[in-house]
Amino acid sequence: MFKRVGLIVGVLLLSTLLLSYVFRLPLLQWAIAPELKKAGITLSCLDFSITSELNIHADKVCVNYQNQQLQLTGITANTKRIDIKNAVLAVNSLPKSDNANQLAKNLDLALPLNRPLISIKQLVVKSDELNKSLKISILEPELNKFNVTGDINASAILTADKVSGQFEINDTLLKQVINTKNTLIADFNFNTQQAFSFDGIELELNGDISSQLAHTYEQCKVNVLTTGKLTTHFNLNSQALMFNTDLLNNKINLTPSCIELIPPSEYAGFISKQVPLNWQLKLPQSISLEASELSVPVINLMSEGDKQFDFLITDTTLNITSPLEYLQTNLSAQINTPDINNISVNAQISSAAIKGDYAVMLEGLPEFAPATANGLSLSGHFNISEFIDSKPIGLINAKLTLNSVDAFDISAVQYQGDLTAKMDKQLNAEVALTQQLKSAEYKEFKVTDISNTLTANANLGVGELFADLTAKTNIKAANSPDIKLNNIKVESTGLQSRALKATHHAFINDVELVVNHHMSSQAHPFEVIIPEQSTLLLNELIRQFEPLAQLTEGEFNGYISGDINLQNALFNMGISHTSALYNDYLASDLNSVFSGEYNSGKLNVKPTTFNLNEFRAGAVVKAIKGQWQVSSNTALINDVKGSVFGGEFSLDTYTIGKPNQVANVKFENIDASKLVTLDDKSGIVLTGRLAGSLPVHFDSGKIEIIDGSLFSQGTGNLKITNNAAFDSVMQQQQELQPVLGLLTNLDIQKLNSSVALKNDGWLKLGVNLQGYNKAEQQQVNFNYNHEENVFTLLRALRLSDEITQKVEQQYSQKGN
Repeated sequence: MFKRVGLIVGVLLLSTLLLSYVFRLPLLQWAIAPELKKAGITLSCLDFSITSELNIHADKVCVNYQNQQLQLTGITANTKRIDIKNAVLAVNSLPKSDNANQLAKNLDLALPLNRPLISIKQLVVKSDELNKSLKISILEPELNKFNVTGDINASAILTADKVSGQFEINDTLLKQVINTKNTLIADFNFNTQQAFSFDGIELELNGDISSQLAHTYEQCKVNVLTTGKLTTHFNLNSQALMFNTDLLNNKINLTPSCIELIPPSEYAGFISKQVPLNWQLKLPQSISLEASELSVPVINLMSEGDKQFDFLITDTTLNITSPLEYLQTNLSAQINTPDINNISVNAQISSAAIKGDYAVMLEGLPEFAPATANGLSLSGHFNISEFIDSKPIGLINAKLTLNSVDAFDISAVQYQGDLTAKMDKQLNAEVALTQQLKSAEYKEFKVTDISNTLTANANLGVGELFADLTAKTNIKAANSPDIKLNNIKVESTGLQSRALKATHHAFINDVELVVNHHMSSQAHPFEVIIPEQSTLLLNELIRQFEPLAQLTEGEFNGYISGDINLQNALFNMGISHTSALYNDYLASDLNSVFSGEYNSGKLNVKPTTFNLNEFRAGAVVKAIKGQWQVSSNTALINDVKGSVFGGEFSLDTYTIGKPNQVANVKFENIDASKLVTLDDKSGIVLTGRLAGSLPVHFDSGKIEIIDGSLFSQGTGNLKITNNAAFDSVMQQQQELQPVLGLLTNLDIQKLNSSVALKNDGWLKLGVNLQGYNKAEQQQVNFNYNHEENVFTLLRALRLSDEITQKVEQQYSQKGN
């Protein structure tokens, strides 16, 4: 009976085992699938068998975990080893999870003390991010120690709280597997050996790295070489990534052919001499990236050699999702080369705002500059915001000083300029420029002590641009060989839109002018207004041309209008009640209103009447009236009439500045008593009326009277008493006494005289006198030649002129 029962039990156990083996796959999936599902693992395929050596052999195992697919084939397992012939891992994007914000925890692995050692002959990693599949082999020679060979060489040690090891990787693998179209990857060579450690929260990499980027752009070859140690930290919970880079040595080298990339220009040669070819980049002890915020304490880019470029970037933070919007950094640059004394720039950037200062110092301008200068210094500051995707607001300041500068035939000494440009949120812009200059010369022209301020205001909003301009200019002196101007002051206002419309209120040698002009691309009309003012203001100008001339009283005014582009102008001028003194000649009360035009280099003044009340030159000439005009730059006076010696005189025409000409002067009804008694001590008294004609010849600055004539109008009388010269002749030539005695009291019936005047002032008269002596009852016909220097005579008469003397004294004391 016991045998029967044992047999039945044996059959049942054998049947159970047989059924279990036959239905091993459904039973295994039924047993372990729920447990795997709890861990998020899906077992999609499983096929295994037991070999004659009691090894478990699985032909295929398929596992899915968070959209990552792992397929194992050719698996042999026993109590000592698990050997996997092939494994394929398909890496896909991770699915969204409700536990995405769940914090990572430190590793706490329940590692068995004994388990089979694992080996994978070939693991193929596939991903859309990879250009080709990654193939590696994994071997566990000792428990929890793994060696990886193939495309990646690495080793790892697994403990309960940490995974550590090391790996080697180079550019060959990356170029093969990284799916990118970036052409720089082809020029990138590197290799690195890194030790790693991971505790479930922190990942740390530490090791040597050597990389080289050799890139060619057109003919320029750039070589970037990096060697040294790199340490990397990454925290899964804070997502903080930190690089320790201070032990890296970074060099950047350019080939000389890179200079050829500078566009051809007049300044290309200068720039090529300044650009260094060898650079060194220093990185900080730590660079961190946390929550999209990148923090870089310091970056220093320096050149090597005698061309010293030093760029320093400190305290940099930015959000990598919007780099410019949240950028915070400090920048500084220092440049020193054999041609550049110093260039320094300091700036602080905060989001869309930048502020800082700069300075440039040069011994002289570069060769390409269209000027030469020495002692150049440029400095300033700036504060600008909202310069990204908007019009900037803030200010920029620049101060320029030059010891001397020469450009375009202009030489200037001691220049100082200060420029400030600013704009507010309403887009109201203002530019202010202040300038000072010790002196400037252009050919034979020179100006000294120049100061100028210019302000421009405009709104840069929508619509046509209008700019309001104001300026003030002061010039102590402006000199040329022909004229010297002092104390020049100009105040200007203007409106700039499509054209410039401006007004200038000027004082030049205290003479007031108002200039209005409208400058456009088509025309440049202008007008000059000369308000009525004292003619005494013109004395400083007049003395430059005629030191002995000065105005003593009067007013003048004027108006000029025209077009600068067309080189034409119309003008109206007025002179009233003007008196002038030249040496000891005095002209009183001149009045004239005239008009004319200037066109194509020709000046024309319409025939204009002038009136001069009195002219004192020893002889007193009154009520002078005549006409003057300018025709094609030639000025002439004609139809001049006036009163002199109780009679009248006239001048037909005189051309001013013409070297060779004859002016005809005629006299009518001259009072002979006033003419002869110019010298009141002569003892000669002549009565009657005279007339005459005097052809005045002008020859290259010489003045002569040739073939002049003087004759009597009607009868007259000659009396000679107490004349020393006459009495001396009477005594010395006794034989002439009867004849000469007839002249002492002679009724003149007719008088004719020739007149000749030499350039030196000697006057020669050939007198024919016909008359009747009543006392002697005798007719007289007398011929007489007389010579006298009339310049000396007139000079003596002018000195005795009390009116002229008083005027001279008055204005000599005033210094005008």
